[in-house]
Amino acid sequence: MAAQLGVQQLERDRLPVVNDEIASEENRYRLLQILGDGGYGTVFLSQNTQNRNVAVKTEKYSKSMLHIEVNVLKAANAAGCKHFCQLYDYGTCKPDYVYIVMTLLYKDLHKLRSDLPDRKFSFSTALRLAIQTFSAIEELHSIGFISRDIKPGNFAPGHKSTKQGKIIFMYDFGLARRYMDKNRNLIPSRNEVGWRGTTRYGSLVAHRRMDLSRRDDLESWFYMLIEITKGSLPWRLVTDRMQVYAAKLAAREGDGRKNFLSDTPPQYNLLLTWIDGLVFEDTPPYSKIFLLLESIREESRIRMHEHWDWEDETSPITSISGNNSERN
Repeated sequence: MAAQLGVQQLERDRLPVVNDEIASEENRYRLLQILGDGGYGTVFLSQNTQNRNVAVKTEKYSKSMLHIEVNVLKAANAAGCKHFCQLYDYGTCKPDYVYIVMTLLYKDLHKLRSDLPDRKFSFSTALRLAIQTFSAIEELHSIGFISRDIKPGNFAPGHKSTKQGKIIFMYDFGLARRYMDKNRNLIPSRNEVGWRGTTRYGSLVAHRRMDLSRRDDLESWFYMLIEITKGSLPWRLVTDRMQVYAAKLAAREGDGRKNFLSDTPPQYNLLLTWIDGLVFEDTPPYSKIFLLLESIREESRIRMHEHWDWEDETSPITSISGNNSERN
């Protein structure tokens, strides 16, 4: 019986392949190249009938969480959020897959850093990434959602072909959740929840299996900030989740904190203190954090429109990742 159900599932959850065409009420999309794939879906470089390059993300019908992504992008587009893909189209090919059509992006920040000879961004690039990714998180929170999976692999610059290469976009909202109800009231904390996110960047609260809030997105962002500034995190090679949790606790006290924040601006210490001081219900001090980042930028004489570290490379179209190479 189980085997029979498995066969039925395989017959149902067939994902499209390169050279297939997806037809919606609005347009038709020729799938040209795989840009990324994971267990439940594939992302394609695609072209619509107007010969415009777009990204088409597909997920198995029975496993898809793309409805969450659609809700986030609809809200972000309606609010005019700068750091979010445009949602061009979406639909379902029952009983096989669900798809969304959106802005084509370049490589994600995890891949871009990994491609560098020493796997480290210049400080100019790292700080400007910090400012833009923080702005993206603030935008997400402003439309009533939290990510619960902030990490470099979920941010990418716009693609060169779209002339949006200076803008960092946030994407992949499979774990996102509303934190406010329709009346914009805070949804109360739930007692105990399962693990959410990526071990390397998960907050202390996530490790304790407690409900996540806006502060947890900022804590994950801070770990990302340390990684893009220094080139690595102290627990980079640790796979056991409890050991990662212990390392994060150690990074807050005495020599552990000193080593964690070594070779970073002194303001990072203040950032960590502010974030650690927040509780579930708190609205983070977005303006205060932004002004602190701006003060670092001005002290360092960094201009926002300087070249990114990766901008000199010439490479074929690569875009949104469909896998979770950072996930433990």
